[in-house]
Amino acid sequence: MRLRAYGVYNYKIADPRAFFLKVSGTREAYTIADIEGQLRSTVVSALTDHFGQSQVPFLDMAASQDVLAAAVAHKARPAFAELGLSLEGLQIQNISLPDELQKRLDERIGMGIVGDLSRYTQYQVAQSIPIAAAANGPAGAGAGIGAGIAMGQAMGQALAQAAQATAGSAQGSAGATKTVVCAKCQARIERPSKFCPECGSALG
Repeated sequence: MRLRAYGVYNYKIADPRAFFLKVSGTREAYTIADIEGQLRSTVVSALTDHFGQSQVPFLDMAASQDVLAAAVAHKARPAFAELGLSLEGLQIQNISLPDELQKRLDERIGMGIVGDLSRYTQYQVAQSIPIAAAANGPAGAGAGIGAGIAMGQAMGQALAQAAQATAGSAQGSAGATKTVVCAKCQARIERPSKFCPECGSALG
């Protein structure tokens, strides 16, 4: 797995004699550009060694960039000293994964935030509907149709539940039929009878 790190470092000549013998030699001028590639390779090598030996998870390493920079500087300083240089400071500003691995890591983190896989799938579907609906062409139309169907199903379920509740209420009303008491024989008679079936008296 390849990691990308961005940062800065600064150095100075600490041992002019060693620098003259091992770096500049008898050249009249020696610029930073002449040695920059070698020094960068030294830092990258120290960084690679630290990655391989630390066994620290990537997320923990990315969250502790100051600690990482100090460890890398400690490893790189002897190589700088051999050239007569002193590594004064090193800062790591960002550590990142290749795009494909970063995408997968983001998905895993998102899954952990959302919860289980089922809810994560629902979350992805919900996110894709407005994106596809806003797009031009068949994809947008398809998403619109899908959203319409989903809304229709939800409304259908709501209407069905309302119908069931109404039917239950009607059945309850039918079961509670009104009764009257005959004034003459005190018998209880269900409406809509006009005469008492016990004594034949007219019901008011």
